[in-house]
Amino acid sequence: MNLDTRAAPAPDAARPSGRPRLYWIDTVRIALTVLVLAHHCAVTYGNIPVWFYNEPPHDPSASVLDILVVINQSYFMGLFFLISGYFVPGSIDRKGPGAFARDRLVRLGLPLLAFVILIRPLASFWSWRTNHADVPYPLYYLVSFDPGPTWFLEVLLVFSLIYAGYRALRSRAVPKPTDDGKLRWIVAAGTVVGLIVIMGILMAAWRQLVPDGTYWPIVGLPTPSFLPQYALMFAAGVLAARRRWLERMPGSLAFLGGGLALLAAVLLGPSVMATDPLTAGIAGGFAMAVLGVGLSLVVLVIFRRFAPGTGPIRQFLSANAFAVYVIHPAVLVAIALLLQGLVAPAIVKFAVLLILSIPACWLLAALLRRIPAVGRII
Repeated sequence: MNLDTRAAPAPDAARPSGRPRLYWIDTVRIALTVLVLAHHCAVTYGNIPVWFYNEPPHDPSASVLDILVVINQSYFMGLFFLISGYFVPGSIDRKGPGAFARDRLVRLGLPLLAFVILIRPLASFWSWRTNHADVPYPLYYLVSFDPGPTWFLEVLLVFSLIYAGYRALRSRAVPKPTDDGKLRWIVAAGTVVGLIVIMGILMAAWRQLVPDGTYWPIVGLPTPSFLPQYALMFAAGVLAARRRWLERMPGSLAFLGGGLALLAAVLLGPSVMATDPLTAGIAGGFAMAVLGVGLSLVVLVIFRRFAPGTGPIRQFLSANAFAVYVIHPAVLVAIALLLQGLVAPAIVKFAVLLILSIPACWLLAALLRRIPAVGRII
């Protein structure tokens, strides 16, 4: 089979208006997609049963998987929103608000619909068969409905349409993108700290109303307590785009972000687990703000420094990453069912599932995208 390296119609191309493609951001997206797979492999065998298929753990290694899930959750979806927001202004500049909105409805709405109609029934069938077979499957499907991991597409679509509406109503001319060389460290650091403070305050207040662990049915948000982080990271990406901050920020910001993240984990970690809702909400809000921004900076700087180029394999992975995100639940559940008979510690089964799922998801995504109608959507 030829490697399919056609550009995937992902939510936003890693190409700011008038600039060469940022291949390192493509690589960040690949890594984040792998991290999504790792996240869902971890909840398959961990103590957080929030997946289509879960095997209750019987050994302490499951706690390591829980830690992985918590660390991932603190930043990886926020980073997805930051990257997506970074390319929205350029896309609207090229297409106009109306055409951009129509394009988002197709490129985000249709994959969301495809998941709900085609992928989710496959991923949830085993859960129905083993736990709810006394209920007709159509009824179970409706009662247990949620968009699964494609909640991200749902929320991103809302954010994108809100910004498109703002641009449509805006009367004054949009400033052209500027590139004034390397960003001064004091300006960049001050902006990062300001973003963390604003995000921490909003998240701490929000979590008094929407505590960690809250689930919103129908709309299917598994982590609504993180919504301020997602919104602010998307907005930060939009604002950073005009002056190309992701390209110009000093690499030393990674040390600032990593140091703040470590400090937050040590100082705020115990309070996050407090039984008092007020204390847990405030500590959790600020901790997730610091970790979300700090770890995102670390990832961005590392990939910008060490993965600037591309090649056939990376092009293949990038072209199919969006499709992998959409289809991976059915693949992970199918492989996990095949591994049911494997007797091993939870962390070993996690590793086996992840190692098998990564190539399986990418190869299946490439095959599906060879179908013209599918390739135009994902």
